[in-house]
Amino acid sequence: MNHLQIGLADKHFEDPNGSLVITDEPALKRGEKLYDPAKHGLNPLPMQYREAREFAAAVFPDKDLMTYRNGRRALTRLVMDAKRLDKLVYTRDDDDQEAEGVVDDIVLSPLLAEALRKPIPRWFFSGATIAVRLNRKEIGDDDAKIAASILISQFKGPVVSEDFGCYARPTHVALIREDRLMAGVYTLAELDPKLRQMCLLMEKEAVGCTYEDAEVLAKYAGHVPATNAFNAFVQQTMASN
Repeated sequence: MNHLQIGLADKHFEDPNGSLVITDEPALKRGEKLYDPAKHGLNPLPMQYREAREFAAAVFPDKDLMTYRNGRRALTRLVMDAKRLDKLVYTRDDDDQEAEGVVDDIVLSPLLAEALRKPIPRWFFSGATIAVRLNRKEIGDDDAKIAASILISQFKGPVVSEDFGCYARPTHVALIREDRLMAGVYTLAELDPKLRQMCLLMEKEAVGCTYEDAEVLAKYAGHVPATNAFNAFVQQTMASN
């Protein structure tokens, strides 16, 4: 299942049945359901421990700071006992205050604040293919990334994104470990180092790569630098097609 497309060329995937397909403007296929945060709920609460941990990781910034780690733990605890994100009850504890600051940033968005007041639709968990409309020109990259992170954390099937670089989080290594990620990136630099290493172990398809990425891919393909095979591989992956 895991598959990575790298380069500046357009990305195209055959969406597996029962997958979560994240794109700006979905072209709905027969049997697929359309999810739009402007119309549907995004609130996953209440949730069990594992889902709560994944949710907290999904909404916290990607920084390995002690205050953020403590804040993630606090938010995990808080969402296990709540029904809505905007109704969490915080203490004066520094960890709770860190969690509150992150939540306040999220609900500052009118789109997310409204969506988080309503539960995620039941049909989202029906096993059907869900096409997620996240038009970044309309809602902005930040809101799109948060919405995608929440939906991915709740979804148990394959995840497909032609522009995964916009949505990729370090926690998404779990998708690769569970063999359920189909992703497109323009350059490997879009990915967190640990996630990038995991992606490089996936089945890969490269078209229109940068020279730097082409060299990395050549090494992962087992070619020795400065050999004819290495140079031919680099030229082939850099070609626009």
